[in-house]
Amino acid sequence: MASKKTWIWIIVACLGMGVMSLFGLAAAGVYFVASHIDTERVSSAEAMRAFDDARAEFKEMKPLFELDNSERAQPTRVLREIPSGTTRPDDLWIMAWDPDDGRMLKISLPFWMLRMGRRNLDVHHDETGFDLEDLDLDVEELERIGPTLVFDLRAPEGERVLVWTR
Repeated sequence: MASKKTWIWIIVACLGMGVMSLFGLAAAGVYFVASHIDTERVSSAEAMRAFDDARAEFKEMKPLFELDNSERAQPTRVLREIPSGTTRPDDLWIMAWDPDDGRMLKISLPFWMLRMGRRNLDVHHDETGFDLEDLDLDVEELERIGPTLVFDLRAPEGERVLVWTR
């Protein structure tokens, strides 16, 4: 039978391993965020060039959703009727520009992570007067469609948001 001193060392070792595991998880989370979220100060011309470069991949493709006159997101076509793509996208990309702040935000969300959460993806940004949560994006449907332009907003105040899969 083990002595009390041995049990104390076992408990301390287990607690130490638990704390080290938490630090490891925190480090992995910081790495994930740092590698999937990019924000930087850019000029208006640099921001528009970045949006044009991202948008060029889809040429004249119409986005899956557009805002109506009441600033509500409306599908431009029935998603179930869009033919399946030949390739599956790996990431959902979101690029946003705020001219007042002079900052551009670019987020890459891997589909494996989106599949782990809810089936419908809510992307929300209410400071610029639109709500992407209304898109009610279905991750499986986006994967089926393949790389596509999801949303392209050009607000009168100068804000711009682009959402696409690649």
